[in-house]
Amino acid sequence: MKINAKDLAAGLVLLAFAVAGLYLNLDHTLGNARRMGPGYMPMLAFGLLFFLSITIMGLALFSGPDKLDRWAWREMFLILAAICVFGLILEKAGMLLTLTVTIAISSLADRTHKPLGVLGLIAFLVALCWLVFIYWLDIRIPVWPTYFAY
Repeated sequence: MKINAKDLAAGLVLLAFAVAGLYLNLDHTLGNARRMGPGYMPMLAFGLLFFLSITIMGLALFSGPDKLDRWAWREMFLILAAICVFGLILEKAGMLLTLTVTIAISSLADRTHKPLGVLGLIAFLVALCWLVFIYWLDIRIPVWPTYFAY
């Protein structure tokens, strides 16, 4: 049996998040598909993450040797920072500016990124997110920056 240590470690981390999320969601009422309670979507998402992590760990047992060398701390920090910045500035900065900043920060995690490719990605994802979330789903989030005074 050839074990892929990277995939196995990733599966264990995802499994830990799924189990923690499922445990913390036990106090919320689920409801049903027609009348969803506050715990319905989190239970669905964490359940899907649970089965995804089991699948990743199962495939890691047969996908060949791949040692777990070192953790990519810089890359992990930049991705987590981009997610935190998204959550912190979305309400005041608006969706378009927030997506631009988030994509720019997360693109720094790849040392081989090309600025023109990042600009193309920003343009595509901003247009796609506007089309899906604002136009089709009519989600009420600010599109443009609002006044930054508190």
